[in-house]
Amino acid sequence: MGADQSSSVAAAAEQLRGAGSVAELLGLTAESFVGVLDAPACTISRVIGDLLVDLVQHRREGRLARLGHGYLISDFPLTRAVIEEREPKTVYTGDPDADAAETNLLGELGFDSLLMLPIEAEDAAWGLVEVYGNGRRFGPADVDVARALAANAGEVLERLSRAAP
Repeated sequence: MGADQSSSVAAAAEQLRGAGSVAELLGLTAESFVGVLDAPACTISRVIGDLLVDLVQHRREGRLARLGHGYLISDFPLTRAVIEEREPKTVYTGDPDADAAETNLLGELGFDSLLMLPIEAEDAAWGLVEVYGNGRRFGPADVDVARALAANAGEVLERLSRAAP
């Protein structure tokens, strides 16, 4: 992670710590992923058993779409691996070995690359972050930045969950 990205992650983490609710935290988190990773969009979904429900989306431009949309995790093996293993994965549509379920969905959404990773709280994958790209692959440095942002979001999520009545 370069110095510029480190300072961007630190600034984003400070902003996340100021969130007063889970909804505010998720909105700030999606916005942070878009800004720090210079991505066109980010969606954060909630893991509920075998269901993934889109809760928040931030886009640089264009309209928000598919909020509240649900996916069966079992229909997307790579997504399931991210949630179960709690490890980030990337997808690029130009890769001949890319997961077909993921590349088809990327095409529907108008993107050609994806970085997925969990938001963890209480030692489980609470949610899934999907950062979308166009004209680029997400590399190891992007994954490192995303891990740092997701870890900060997870810490604040746990604090907010403990404080909820």
